[in-house]
Amino acid sequence: MSVLDILVIIAVFGLTAYVGYRSSKQVKDIDDFTLAGSKLGKLQAGFSMAATEFGGSSLVGTMAFCYAVGISGAWWSWSAVPALILLGIFFAGKIKLPGMVTITEFFEKRYDKRTRTFSTIMHLLETSLQISTQFLVGATALHGILGIPKILSIAITVIFVMLYTAGGGLIAVVNTDILQFIVVVVSAFIAAPIAVHSAGGFEGMQRALPAEFFNFGQVDVQTIISWCLFSAFVYATNQHYIQRLLASKDKKTARFSFVFTGGCYIVYGLLIAIIGVAIAVLLPGLKDANMGYALLIKNYIPAGIRGVILGGLFAASMSTADSILLSASTLFVNDLYIPYINKKSTKENELKVIKMVTVIVSILAGIISIFSENIISLMYLSGLLYSTAVFAPLIAGLYWKRINAKGAFAAMVSTVAIGIFSELFLAGKAPGILGMPSNILACISGFIILVVVSMLTKAPGREKVDFLNQ
Repeated sequence: MSVLDILVIIAVFGLTAYVGYRSSKQVKDIDDFTLAGSKLGKLQAGFSMAATEFGGSSLVGTMAFCYAVGISGAWWSWSAVPALILLGIFFAGKIKLPGMVTITEFFEKRYDKRTRTFSTIMHLLETSLQISTQFLVGATALHGILGIPKILSIAITVIFVMLYTAGGGLIAVVNTDILQFIVVVVSAFIAAPIAVHSAGGFEGMQRALPAEFFNFGQVDVQTIISWCLFSAFVYATNQHYIQRLLASKDKKTARFSFVFTGGCYIVYGLLIAIIGVAIAVLLPGLKDANMGYALLIKNYIPAGIRGVILGGLFAASMSTADSILLSASTLFVNDLYIPYINKKSTKENELKVIKMVTVIVSILAGIISIFSENIISLMYLSGLLYSTAVFAPLIAGLYWKRINAKGAFAAMVSTVAIGIFSELFLAGKAPGILGMPSNILACISGFIILVVVSMLTKAPGREKVDFLNQ
């Protein structure tokens, strides 16, 4: 590492810390901490949403996938595009309801408290796994490039993200996300041509790798549809995305943030796929493909530029980790602490508690990341546990008045059970029943149960559907 590289990295961390510190001064109460006063404009919401999505696990995990299968691995990223755009048009404005702080709060308003509590617990399990993937990416960079031991690398990543997130809440997260988004995108545009050139250009890459590595058709349509649906499950149900919708100043801004992110992903997804294929040429036979990008930076990126690319990797990790960390803290305080632990809690006390919870969740996620290796698998498992389970009750609850609490709860519980059973005993490496992946099988089964149970039991009262028109 050159002196210039080190200075660039210091600058990225320093600017992030400064922005986080300045943002913390704007936090006056719990509402500022969780929803930034519900005043996010289009650029704030759009850049922050995109930065959250272009996370370290997405960056490194997709590159590792493309390293193994070739350019067709880009479909893992591109599957997000239709999901984001369609959700932006038909969902984002509708779910932005007054008075809501968390997505799981919707389930009590629309169904009952039991449904909300179950979805909250499942979501907290998911967010713990998601945060861990981001900490793992940041730590991988420190370990692979700077040679810092893995556990110490994780500790450094955890402490840094924890401090500015606990200090400034969503205001700090959004403001640092804007900076991190710029660094991530710039670094990807710089890294891609350097990686391709180092690998002998596109002609050299084609000579070095099998022809199927350059065939976008290697991923079948069924798999692409499955990924698209999985993306829809995640974006529609995860608090760190919904939190930006709820914090947006109006419904137009909420819709824009999703559509903007989808548009950005078209280019970004291709860039990281190209880098992944180039790494396959430059670094064949890696035991851990997740280390590919870090080793590319270390061995092939010129001094002076290396710091920018490495800064982009850190920025990608931080921009998603802080968002998920904040969402987990918000979920715990809003959906468990206030309803069950301290019903008479004041806003002043809630602000103290949410900062403390942010610290605790950071530590727990850091511990999980020590024992995690496969980023893509961890991402998939986290989605299977929560997003798949609540997607059908969420969408049906928004658009179909006849769906009731008994149907929703039965669907959530059965979807988790079916998903886990399918993944453990039916799927293996291939899809399960009728060629359906575990998440799709579970979601379809859950939707059927949702409809059947709802139609066989009493319809919900008007108060459970009228609030949707607010």
